[in-house]
Amino acid sequence: MKFPLTDTRLALHKLKLYIILAIIGSSFFSCSKEDYEAQIPSYIAINSITLTTDYATQGSSSSNIVDAWVYVNDDLVGVYELPAKFPVLKEGNVTLKIFGGIKDNGITATRAQYVLYDPHVQKVNLVKDETIEIDAIVTYNDAVQFTWLEDFENSEMSFVKHQNSDTIVFKQSTVLKEGQFSGGIKLEPGMDFFEATSIPFADIFSGRQVYLELDFKTNEQVSVGIYKGTDQYLHPYGLNVASEWRKIYIKLATTINETSNSGELKVFFGMADLSDSPFISASPEVYIDNLKLVHY
Repeated sequence: MKFPLTDTRLALHKLKLYIILAIIGSSFFSCSKEDYEAQIPSYIAINSITLTTDYATQGSSSSNIVDAWVYVNDDLVGVYELPAKFPVLKEGNVTLKIFGGIKDNGITATRAQYVLYDPHVQKVNLVKDETIEIDAIVTYNDAVQFTWLEDFENSEMSFVKHQNSDTIVFKQSTVLKEGQFSGGIKLEPGMDFFEATSIPFADIFSGRQVYLELDFKTNEQVSVGIYKGTDQYLHPYGLNVASEWRKIYIKLATTINETSNSGELKVFFGMADLSDSPFISASPEVYIDNLKLVHY
């Protein structure tokens, strides 16, 4: 049996209801203020990341760093295409690390942190709603080995002509990236094959990070690959047509690790006018500079 509420019991019932609603309301508004109110970020601006080198032992400081991989107190806060300005939901004194990012093999879809560069490290004080501008500078890691450096500035070049090649790599001073000389390759009408290799290097690369860096300008596609002993292995990506100088980082580690034999290693460049893949230019011209074979 249900009994009707008396005035006293009704008043107590309403009081309990008000108390419950007050507690819920207080919790709601407290959460809204502390947990749901938008935080005011600090901002970091990075216009570019430049490379510095010891020219005598590391070669040119030419680079093509397109992204910034940014860490605050060793926490990754994002990867940003340069130039970049971005918010950071941190404040106070922090350690900022900025790693350089590249396009592996020159492919936009294969962007990666370049593992052979050390990061830019800087302590900064982040302040809400204020921007810190960073001029980032990176260097090669101390463990990086420079097996091949060719900038065409010396009297002798480290290229070997293939016995069937119609032309050679030559030193020239007309089309320059930097310095006084760069390398040139030209095929005159009637010439349909070019190949040249680096001098041979000891087989020390298996299982390591290995890159071929170079600047290039070309009106013809150029194949790139390696020789291991007498066996030739074509890299999936070479040099595409470029009317202006470009920097490329060719990741050779996969190609090297997939080879089944051991022996001396040589890097090769090649072009061939084939019936199923003819030259796209009547007079192929290729210019190269600042070649580096670098690895851990």
